Amino acid sequence: MKILITGGMGFIGSHLANMLSKEHDITIIDKFGYAYPGYKKIYRGPKIGIGNFSKLEQYHRDLNIKYRLQLIKGIKIIRSWSYEHVYTKEYDLILNCGSLSEAVLSSYYSDFCYDSIVKGIATLKQRFTCPILHISSSMVYGTWTGAITESNETKPVDYYGNCKLKSEASCTENDIILRPIHVYGIGDAKFPIWMNIERQIEKNKPVNVEAADCIYIDDFVEIVKNIIAKWMPGTYNISSNLLRNGQVLQKVYPKFFEVVNKLGPTGKPRGLLDSSKLNNTFGVKLKYKSYEETIRDYYKKYENLRSQ
Repeated sequence: MKILITGGMGFIGSHLANMLSKEHDITIIDKFGYAYPGYKKIYRGPKIGIGNFSKLEQYHRDLNIKYRLQLIKGIKIIRSWSYEHVYTKEYDLILNCGSLSEAVLSSYYSDFCYDSIVKGIATLKQRFTCPILHISSSMVYGTWTGAITESNETKPVDYYGNCKLKSEASCTENDIILRPIHVYGIGDAKFPIWMNIERQIEKNKPVNVEAADCIYIDDFVEIVKNIIAKWMPGTYNISSNLLRNGQVLQKVYPKFFEVVNKLGPTGKPRGLLDSSKLNNTFGVKLKYKSYEETIRDYYKKYENLRSQ
């Protein structure tokens, strides 16, 4: 198939482009650069707001972008955030990953957040007739306890979640909406785990870890591969039900640090994301059986990248 990936230079988009390029004709459309809000600024908390990052943070962010550029090497890239010059009947499928992907930055960049998330997919639906796989967010549910399914009430508690929910309204009966929980792994230039740890160690402060449901990027892209092959329109939660664990990070990272559990970006707890609908529909099988397995793989790849 001919597949267009919006935001294909980003964390999730670059991994999808790399994996799918082995079987499909992939084109990326993205205008990512160092002026992108998710790169130039970092969340500092409600009292401080946002500010330029440190040299340590810049090192890690550049490292992860370097990895993403390696992933998409040789893949056609349209350097734009506009679809005006894209031939609308050329593609069989669109993977929509092109939007602000950091909830804690959304209130600082509200216009960019709305334009990239809500207007972005609305424009896609106006210009293209092919099906779309739209990456939404579990933030549409707000906060919850226990396990939550696609039939549960959507009740966003922040601006980012509201924008994601509004974006879903543009999808039609031929499209697929994915609502992922936190996706992590190498290539994430906003909040890579090893940057967070080293930054806190440098400040002689404990490492804050949200003990929440998550999914490793390698599992995420394999699931999407299965979804594309079996294409069944609808809305699906996507998670591994592996819980982030600070003690695992202490085991894998070869320096001592103190771990303090924290709440998520909403300041309230989130329970598990029930992905049984997706698993039953597409026959999903995860590569990794535990959070520790994913973290060891992540760390090994990260150290290999550092040594290059």
